[in-house]
Amino acid sequence: MGWEKIKELTNVLCRLEREIQNKDDALVLEYHVKDLNRNSSDISYKLDPTRIPPDSMSEESYVHCIENTVKIAEQLMKESKDLREIMFKSREQARNQMYAQSQQVEMIMRRRIYDIQRARNEMEWQKYKLEGNLQKVDREIETLRAAVADKINPTKLVETRLETRMRRPVLERVQDKPMRGLIEEYERVHMSSSMLEKKLEEALSTYHGLYNHHQRVTKDLEYKNQALETDRRLIEIRKPLHRDDDSDFKRNVGYCHMPAELVTD
Repeated sequence: MGWEKIKELTNVLCRLEREIQNKDDALVLEYHVKDLNRNSSDISYKLDPTRIPPDSMSEESYVHCIENTVKIAEQLMKESKDLREIMFKSREQARNQMYAQSQQVEMIMRRRIYDIQRARNEMEWQKYKLEGNLQKVDREIETLRAAVADKINPTKLVETRLETRMRRPVLERVQDKPMRGLIEEYERVHMSSSMLEKKLEEALSTYHGLYNHHQRVTKDLEYKNQALETDRRLIEIRKPLHRDDDSDFKRNVGYCHMPAELVTD
């Protein structure tokens, strides 16, 4: 549409330039005729000076042709002006739409940064709590290991006492009270040792579970930091798209829909 209009304007411009040149040439001849007099040196008899030149037109046709040319030029100028206004309006609408889309994209990106920061803070707190729990479980494991180690000698002692009493003479091998007491002590020691070992296994399982979870949280935290840094760099890259009078404060106010809540001077 625009190129076609430029082509039409160029054709009319050439036509007007040709018409103006013809008018200038005619004016030169008219001024020359006006300046002639009876004493001029270049006057002479002419053959049939009243003849009508070929391709001549009437005065009405001449005026109509001029008016038509001017009318066409004015119509094209009006159309080109309307076209420029339409193109300007379309360009401004497209620019405003692109700016609005850019603002919407940036608002989404800032919201994403906020969500990532919140998730990262929660994960950092979770990591801190996990490290505290790991330290507690580690101390509990050391305590249980020490308790299991403390049961070694009592177990050896009661087993040695029982085995030693097994070597009594046949007639002395009586299931007396000391024997029953040693058996009860043996059962208590072994039950206590088994309970401690079971608790130690559970503590170790808990520790490994916490450690694996801590490793996953640490890895996820690294990914969150990388994503956050990438989004921040994107925000910096998009700064040239902002208007000259835009500032971070104005954009944040617009994103949060808070202009009515601000107190003006």
